[in-house]
Amino acid sequence: MLKEQIKKVKIAGAGPSGLVAAICLAKAGYNVEIFEEREAVGERFIGDFQVLENGSGGTDFLEMLQKIGIATNFFISPVRSATLFDYRLASKSVSSRDPFCYLIKRGNDTSHKKVSLDQGLLNQALCAGVTVHYRRRAAENEVDIVATGPARADALAKEMTFLTDAKNCTFVLFDKNIAPGGYAYLFVLDGEATLGCAITRDLPKMNHHFDAALSRFLEIAPFSITDAKTGYSFMDFSLKSSAVSNQKLYVGEAGGFQDYLFGLGLRYAVLTGFCAAESFISFKNYDDLWKAQLKEAQDISLVNRALYESGGNFGLSQFVRMADQHDFKNYLAKWHAASFWKSSLLPIVKRLWRTQKKCVHPFSEHWCRGKTRD
Repeated sequence: MLKEQIKKVKIAGAGPSGLVAAICLAKAGYNVEIFEEREAVGERFIGDFQVLENGSGGTDFLEMLQKIGIATNFFISPVRSATLFDYRLASKSVSSRDPFCYLIKRGNDTSHKKVSLDQGLLNQALCAGVTVHYRRRAAENEVDIVATGPARADALAKEMTFLTDAKNCTFVLFDKNIAPGGYAYLFVLDGEATLGCAITRDLPKMNHHFDAALSRFLEIAPFSITDAKTGYSFMDFSLKSSAVSNQKLYVGEAGGFQDYLFGLGLRYAVLTGFCAAESFISFKNYDDLWKAQLKEAQDISLVNRALYESGGNFGLSQFVRMADQHDFKNYLAKWHAASFWKSSLLPIVKRLWRTQKKCVHPFSEHWCRGKTRD
């Protein structure tokens, strides 16, 4: 966004997108303040493992962080192998030469040896001179960048973290009856585990679907559970011609930036946070910056989401069956790649799925999905 040269920027929200924007701006000499309505960064998370996707092609995530000046002072573990299961528990082991994703931790536990993404980014922001105001919701006219998280639930996830005797694993279960429109997952690393169920349909029955996922993973490979914690998160997806509203730049989940295929948004959060900072530093248009990075990818992810949901368990089984025939990172990259036929499907999907009601998004011209039903 083209602005007069100012040296003070205020940001609403201390999530990854807001913190990345703050770090980049502070390093460029800006006086940056963040207003965080919670008592700490990462407070809505429970120390869970989350996925940073690395399979959409282009630059490796760690290389991208280095390029934009973000240090990896937080726990980050490359994932090169996993086991996928379909609804019959037929399994396929997949692998890749380069990481197809990274595991990070979320939360505000400062005592843990695995530093969370939230704590790592906060420490970088504080070292750069950023001021963070906790327990304060910024007024709309106070801020320049909005990084407050999702406005509505297009998908919902329930997760449980626990200590376990299970062996290290990355398991993903594709079963529309257990995780309608989504998937279930179990990540175990050095005795710590995160078990989750992510859904885009039948959201009121989230607890039922989570319990079914837990039972299914116990059937696959029984494991112990101690010191369990549970939490919820949700995802917001929208397509827009501009992520600027009332002269405020919307980043991360606040701007509906997600990969809609698997509901992964951390890569998008980092990129949009950087683009917002770059718009101030280099006097470039914010919309031009994020569109060059993400517009085509978001469009494709909507078509991928439609294909994913329309195939049912048979289609999900085919996804699992075909995954082991390739380097898995390359397999995922093909899903994310642009093509003429996906571009042709996009207007059809948008027309069929578009909400007909007024929504909560702040953008004047945008697309978002209507409420889903089974």
